[in-house]
Amino acid sequence: METTWLVALGLMLTGWSVLDGANLGLGMSLRRIGRSGPERRLLLTALGPFLLGGEVWLVASAGLLIGAFPALEKDLLTAYYPLIVGLVIAWVLRDIGVWFRSRRPSRSWQGGWESVVVAASTVMAFAWGLLLGNIVQGVPTTGRPGVETLVGPYSLLWGAVVVAVFTLHGAVFAALRLPRGRRVRAAGTVRKAGTAALALLAAVGVLTPAFSVDLARPLPAAIMGVAAVVAVTLTLRLFERGREGWACACTAVAAAAPLLAAGLASAPRLRAGLASADSLDLLATVVFPAIPVLIAVQAWMWWTFRHRVGPRSAVFF
Repeated sequence: METTWLVALGLMLTGWSVLDGANLGLGMSLRRIGRSGPERRLLLTALGPFLLGGEVWLVASAGLLIGAFPALEKDLLTAYYPLIVGLVIAWVLRDIGVWFRSRRPSRSWQGGWESVVVAASTVMAFAWGLLLGNIVQGVPTTGRPGVETLVGPYSLLWGAVVVAVFTLHGAVFAALRLPRGRRVRAAGTVRKAGTAALALLAAVGVLTPAFSVDLARPLPAAIMGVAAVVAVTLTLRLFERGREGWACACTAVAAAAPLLAAGLASAPRLRAGLASADSLDLLATVVFPAIPVLIAVQAWMWWTFRHRVGPRSAVFF
């Protein structure tokens, strides 16, 4: 039973990492891929249909964490309060920037909100990586870890990994959604982010023993690390061949890998925070029927908006 609930939580967080990870990556790359106001407007049009849909998974994950893992939720919030608050604030600012950017034609107005989108997307991705890096090192059951752990070198490395992988994911997603003639704008970001991601993933693998991180299940975590490296390598090769769709599938694996590595490595510790059997039985009547509905709606949405955007595409924000 414990495994079932951990899988459900992992599925929801994986959905967020893959779907909103593309949005965050595109947000971080907004000014690099889009060199002018109209180009950035096109990028936001590409992101528009998927913004709220990606966020649904994070909201659902938070609800499941509170309902099914109350002790774990308490420990996470107590130990990592600054990181979680920073992530939520960045999330709100990212959305505000996307919503407000096109409300006025003024270039200074639009440029200001574009900067907010870039900064907030970067902070949100980095905070998520810091949180994963801390979880890998063990969630304390009492008190809060010191600053040297919360934002220590090992945690910072995880933050950098997530930023690089999400940037790669977002750039490939942009190339998939933009008109083919604009693909060249994303190509440079794909190459740079992919190279950085490979170097940082290798650094995590090498430095994990050096930082004496005691993984509860090191083998599954190592497998996910290898999967991430393979996925990024395949992404670069497929993208060079013009196979953006398959490249985006590979970056989806890479975007999910840090979360899955942290979760698999820490699974035995995370089980301790599970709610009572009666609470889980009641929660199951809502959660398990809702998951296939969420997946079906997301699949329909991605199929409906699978085409490349253009001047006549619907603008959501």
